[in-house]
Amino acid sequence: MNQYKNHLYPHFGNIPLKRVTPKICQDLLDRLDEQGKGKTADDVHSLMNMIFKAAVKHSILRNNPLDMVFHTKHEQQHGSALTKDEEKQLLQATAGTPQQLMFAIALYTGMRPNEYETARLEGGFIKAINSKRKNGKIEYKKIPVTPMLKPYVDGVDEIKFSSLRIIRDRFNKIFPTHKLYDLRTTFYTRCQECGVANVARDEFVGHSLGALGNAYTDLSDEFLIREANKLNY
Repeated sequence: MNQYKNHLYPHFGNIPLKRVTPKICQDLLDRLDEQGKGKTADDVHSLMNMIFKAAVKHSILRNNPLDMVFHTKHEQQHGSALTKDEEKQLLQATAGTPQQLMFAIALYTGMRPNEYETARLEGGFIKAINSKRKNGKIEYKKIPVTPMLKPYVDGVDEIKFSSLRIIRDRFNKIFPTHKLYDLRTTFYTRCQECGVANVARDEFVGHSLGALGNAYTDLSDEFLIREANKLNY
């Protein structure tokens, strides 16, 4: 919806679907590419494609305008983990603000940014909806409160995240060369450095264990807590 409001609606305005030409679509994608917004261009292209395909199936359009549009999917650049000094910098820079707890949870649970708003504290675990599950199935993942996170959640009864936009803006001001997703990369990296078992790490970050693994693996809370306690640096 945000991509629609920020890019599609301002560009297309009230142009009827039947009057949308490949050139109008191409102009939008070219402008985003020129602005260095490759990922946004990919998202907008995908969104337009869904709209036009639906219009074709409903006999509103005869052809999909994107069939005559040139677009190369941009090569996604992987982020980099924060250093331990940068971890301290992030938490010190937000001390005394609601954002400090949010960044601590993001940093020490490895949640995806789109999972933040679902996070809750429950019996020594942070629970959140795993956003990488298909077929509309809602599945929760739980990450034990690690020694690194414990000082920030002691005495906390309810987790309240600010909007993702506010969190991302605050993070980008502190680390303009990093992206918010790098907090997840940092957690994954620390798990490896601290010797957390792979199966526990994948459980924490919400990775699939494969059809067989998901069907037959049921890790105990005791095991998860034991592995999470290794994250103490």
